[in-house]
Amino acid sequence: MSRRSTRLLTALATTAFGLGALSPAAQAKPFIKKGSVEVGLQLGGLWFLDNEAVPFDPDGAGFPSLLQDTFTYTLTGTYNFSKHLGLELALQLAPAEVNRLSIFTVHLDAIWHPIQSDWIVPFVGAGPSFATTFPQGDYATDSDPGVNVVAGVKLFPWDHIGFRVDLRYLVSIATSGAADDGREEVTGHDLIASFGLFGTFGGEEPKKVPVILDTDGDGILDQSDACPTVPGQASAQGCPDKDGDTLADDNDRCPDNAGPVDAKGCPDKDGDTLVDIDDRCPDEPGKVELKGCPDVDEDTIANLDDKCPTIPGQPEFGGCPPPPPEEIVKKFSGAIQGITFERDKDIIRASSFSILDEAVKVMKDYPQIRLLIEGHTSSEGTREHNLDLSDRRAKSVRQYMVDKGVDGARIDTKGFGPDVPVAKNNNEANRAKNRRIEFKISQPE
Repeated sequence: MSRRSTRLLTALATTAFGLGALSPAAQAKPFIKKGSVEVGLQLGGLWFLDNEAVPFDPDGAGFPSLLQDTFTYTLTGTYNFSKHLGLELALQLAPAEVNRLSIFTVHLDAIWHPIQSDWIVPFVGAGPSFATTFPQGDYATDSDPGVNVVAGVKLFPWDHIGFRVDLRYLVSIATSGAADDGREEVTGHDLIASFGLFGTFGGEEPKKVPVILDTDGDGILDQSDACPTVPGQASAQGCPDKDGDTLADDNDRCPDNAGPVDAKGCPDKDGDTLVDIDDRCPDEPGKVELKGCPDVDEDTIANLDDKCPTIPGQPEFGGCPPPPPEEIVKKFSGAIQGITFERDKDIIRASSFSILDEAVKVMKDYPQIRLLIEGHTSSEGTREHNLDLSDRRAKSVRQYMVDKGVDGARIDTKGFGPDVPVAKNNNEANRAKNRRIEFKISQPE
């Protein structure tokens, strides 16, 4: 598209936005009126469905190039005989900025508005057309009659100015005979899509509605209606009550959700005496001092904010008990010395019980922590065997702690077999180091 057409489209868009800014409260009204006149300016695209339909002169030389799709300017004027039927004159120009010719076309169409709306009206039309091409250089002009059909919509964001979008199909009828060199004129088939602004002037104004006793039509007479210009319900003295709780919307703190009058029209789904609009946990009964949220462990920290909602804790630790001292975390992190098993089995030796009992005590003293038990082996034997052995050993340690009263849901296990050695498997001392149980402690975040 050329720079000129781009500027025109920009100007149309700028004008539309400017009018919108100047008329923020404008109310769209039925736009097509009997006797009204519309004047519009549009920018569009012209597609040649048969690009061989070039200017034809039987007595002159043939036009040297095929037609390329281009753009058009359209000026329209419409007179509406009624709100449905109008007559439109459209003057359309495709300038010689793309092809080596200008095309001027006149359309005279009967316009039909089948549906009326406050802001959008579709239309269809048909009628005769007359097109004249003005080639550049020493080529004769060529004029041909035709017919066209048009369909589109008119959009009315303002009372007297709107947008128009349409699609037009044009057939230009060949009228010349064949040339001496055998050339023949080709019937043209074109498609034009346009967008622009238009304004309306005059027309019959709708008859004024006589004054009635029920202005808003809600079945409540104005003299008894607390909101005579707005439809409402009898239970709210004629005022709107969207949620039907007998409290007028203007006095209803929750106009979209029904609630008791003594709660200013707001519901309390969980029945904790705190209405939903003020309730941080509207689906769970809770304490008023915690803004309607429950506190299962009763540590004055709502479950919603409590990192340990089932274990009483302290605010400075996010609702969890104090974490274990650093020396305990250090002692029970990494490879745990003293945990051994019978050779090539998952049976824990009795010499391991004392260190495991210490671990059990830590888990009971600090109920918020979780534990990952990892099993590792040396490289003797197959990898599959060692993976299975390390997994069973880690689970044996877990079962020991569960049997001693630790919640199994707090303990996870994983066997790594020989895959994560801490020393080379080149002698017995190093292989002994690789055969180990590791603890990893985690706390709520």
